[in-house]
Amino acid sequence: METIQNFAKKHTIIYCILAEIVVLGSMILAGMLMGALIGDRGVDGYVLQALQELIGALFAFVAVKVSGCGDVLTRKGIGFGKGLLVGGYFLFIGIYSAVVYIAIYDGERTLRPWYLIAVFVICMVLVGITEELLCRGVLAELLFRHFGTTKEGIWKAVIVSGVLFGMAHLSNLISADPVGVLVQCVIAGMMGMAFAAIYFRTGCIWVTVFLHAFVDICALITGGLYTGALAETISGYQPMQLIGVVPYVILLLVVLRKKKMNQILERLSDAQGEIE
Repeated sequence: METIQNFAKKHTIIYCILAEIVVLGSMILAGMLMGALIGDRGVDGYVLQALQELIGALFAFVAVKVSGCGDVLTRKGIGFGKGLLVGGYFLFIGIYSAVVYIAIYDGERTLRPWYLIAVFVICMVLVGITEELLCRGVLAELLFRHFGTTKEGIWKAVIVSGVLFGMAHLSNLISADPVGVLVQCVIAGMMGMAFAAIYFRTGCIWVTVFLHAFVDICALITGGLYTGALAETISGYQPMQLIGVVPYVILLLVVLRKKKMNQILERLSDAQGEIE
């Protein structure tokens, strides 16, 4: 484990890319294995995805530990409640999206069985855990330690971790239209930067886990609630949707404004001191 941590310190960006490949690769292999074992037995899609995400969450947890970032799991930062206020935009946009999607849904409003709705929620929670442990708990944390405890270090860690998060979605090129995938990568990258900023500002990774899961639940609410509802495909994404990155840019500037930077740096310096 010490060898892995030394490599992470010396070759941080390469290590971050490798960590992404390992975690995402484990999920892809798990999906292929389940597909081969289950075949055409009509198992609900969210059941399969939840199992796949569970594998990803386990690998992401291991990645946090072996990378020497295990302390992020227990940091309280400014507290969970205050942290949610910092990420209040995601609470607002999540609720707004859910209301709109349900209101405009024109399919048959037949609810899925309660246990499948529960599986949908669990699946989205696992997505939040997997992606936040990997992209904020490993990538953003290691990049911050690499770039240094300065304002510039925080911004570099936010931007690079967001770019890596966006690049992870390039795996969708296997099954989706390239234009749609690129649009998704840009939006996901900016969203990743926003989550990284909230992570550094709050000092609590469980805040971003909750916000991430909440946004995903709201964004896919009709597919989780109604039988026969079709989720939006990545191939349907259009360049015009890039306007959606504007709120993330504003959020970055607000969350990491000068007035709050000193508080963030002080808390992060204390956390690094405890590690050393």
